[in-house]
Amino acid sequence: MDAYNEERERQIHLLKMRRRNLRDTSDPFNVTYETFTKSYRLSQDLVFSLIELIQPFIARRNSPLAVPLELKVLAVLSFYATGSYQRPTGCHFDCTIGQTTVSRFIDEITDALNEEEVLARLVRFPANDQEINNSIVRNRSLGGKIDNVLGYTDGSLFKIRKPSVENNRQAFIGRKNFACINAQITCDRRLYVMNVLARYPGATTDSFIFEDSALRRRMVEIYNGRRCHLLGDVGYVLEPWMIIPFAGPEEDTPERRFNKCHCGDRNAVERCIGVLKERFRFLHDDCVPHYDYVKVCKFVNCGVVLHNLCVLTNTPLYLDDLDEALLVNNNVNEERPEEFEEADDPEDPDPDVPIGRRNAAAVIALGHQVRREIVEELEARRQ
Repeated sequence: MDAYNEERERQIHLLKMRRRNLRDTSDPFNVTYETFTKSYRLSQDLVFSLIELIQPFIARRNSPLAVPLELKVLAVLSFYATGSYQRPTGCHFDCTIGQTTVSRFIDEITDALNEEEVLARLVRFPANDQEINNSIVRNRSLGGKIDNVLGYTDGSLFKIRKPSVENNRQAFIGRKNFACINAQITCDRRLYVMNVLARYPGATTDSFIFEDSALRRRMVEIYNGRRCHLLGDVGYVLEPWMIIPFAGPEEDTPERRFNKCHCGDRNAVERCIGVLKERFRFLHDDCVPHYDYVKVCKFVNCGVVLHNLCVLTNTPLYLDDLDEALLVNNNVNEERPEEFEEADDPEDPDPDVPIGRRNAAAVIALGHQVRREIVEELEARRQ
């Protein structure tokens, strides 16, 4: 035993005297998991998976002086994560890169992440009955109080460089009085983004975007086969497949309790947008981008793709002094859209009212009925 202890002490002494090994500074992957994830928001393994995914969409260069794809991706991820300018991104990166080269890399990787195949693979809305059922059950099992909820939808503003007058500047001034685009995001309770639509100017209302979207058409199709809903805020029109809260209900009423459940459930999309913007600071409200709306729309899609990768692999969000209040979308729409009054006699509609408006009124009336049924279900469960 004494010999064992002596040998152990000798080994410890040798370790103390041995010169420490310095990491290979030419290898940006040669750092700890936490350090790497803080810098690039993705883990080392996840970056390699991302490279494998987008490699078919990156032009191959046979020059021995060409920058490896790994360094291109890391430079762009560093830009996405910090929201910094291109020149300092290239200067503080592990391998010094010029501003124009960083700009070219950003365009190249951003376009690859916006390829239809990449978006379809990583931003997926339930496509069949089994996936729809799995999503509904998952939302309920993760704490959702309202049954048959497929997802949670909200619009969020992303800043852009102020357009010129010729490019219809006023159309891009959103409700927060800055130049932006309005992106519609739909997620589940995992904070996984199931659908993103980022192409409308900031002045466009949430209700118009949803009305004009393929998502609404898909929800109508799904609803005709199975009763399920999205939850949205008061910026949307009440429909059977889009349930919004009551306006100003009194205290201690079924409607008030429904609103409380609705708010708690729909908090998922607020938190999802907040996490997206904190994880990738180039989308954050505090960042003032010097890019036009076309590129910012692509940036939003990129952020969603990378965010979903992190969600699917449970990659932690390492942020110093993380404030939970920052992980909430502060661009909540508090304005109600136009609502249609129900006809006094549905069997004898007013001929002066256009058919489209009468159809919309009928859909809203059905939405009121569905919401009332949900309130009754919640009340029955409460008793």
